[in-house]
Amino acid sequence: FQLSEDVVNRMKESPKSKRDNQRSPRSSGGTAPSSPAAEGKPKSPTGTKSADHLLSVCLWWSYRYEQEQALVQEELLLLAKREREAASEALTTALQRERNNTNEERQRVAQLVSNKKLQYVSVQD
Repeated sequence: FQLSEDVVNRMKESPKSKRDNQRSPRSSGGTAPSSPAAEGKPKSPTGTKSADHLLSVCLWWSYRYEQEQALVQEELLLLAKREREAASEALTTALQRERNNTNEERQRVAQLVSNKKLQYVSVQD
């Protein structure tokens, strides 16, 4: 989704100015002054603007979170693929080594059998 230019500009405001605007001044008695709604005054349009801003910020962070999650998922899939490839390569190497060992063993056995046949033939002569 696309954020409006107004929302982007509001999100770029410095955190300090946002905090200053959000703080409510304390009265001399140490308590916050009563709100306009509590005094029966209608809510100002800035309350709606603040709610819209908060909603926009929440949507932006939600979108950003989803994007980060997608990147994490891509990385996990890539790592899993690399692990499968490495495991496959290790298995192929191990199988090849085992085939080579088996072939060498067959050759040794064939040589031993051939030597025994020669010994048997020369003993009978």
